[in-house]
Amino acid sequence: MEILIKRLYENATLPVYGREASSGIELCALTGVVIKPGMTVLVPTGIAMAVPVGYIGLVWGAPTMVVGNPIKVTTAIIESRHRDEIVIEISNTGTESKKISAGEVVAQLLVQQVHHAQLIEAEDLSSSH
Repeated sequence: MEILIKRLYENATLPVYGREASSGIELCALTGVVIKPGMTVLVPTGIAMAVPVGYIGLVWGAPTMVVGNPIKVTTAIIESRHRDEIVIEISNTGTESKKISAGEVVAQLLVQQVHHAQLIEAEDLSSSH
């Protein structure tokens, strides 16, 4: 599978898999930002992607933003029809301001295949098909 990526700004960091065994594609901040306690900000990545039809991109927190870290990424879905800039919503649940630098990994994108189910109207859901 190939995913087309468009750099919207010259200084945007192109997404990559951080390591060969990584499951997520690293998404980086286009610009630096300070997130004050209790604040939620939108962090631009400066890139747009063309996820192929039949797949979706799931935006998750980067591995560095795990349990115990007050910086939380809002989970999002990038549909195959989405062609605009990918913007990451990040909240600071801590008590101290946190700085994110330009080029810093802020989220990861997991690309997964989507299957369309056959939807059948039923009066009774007790039996299985």
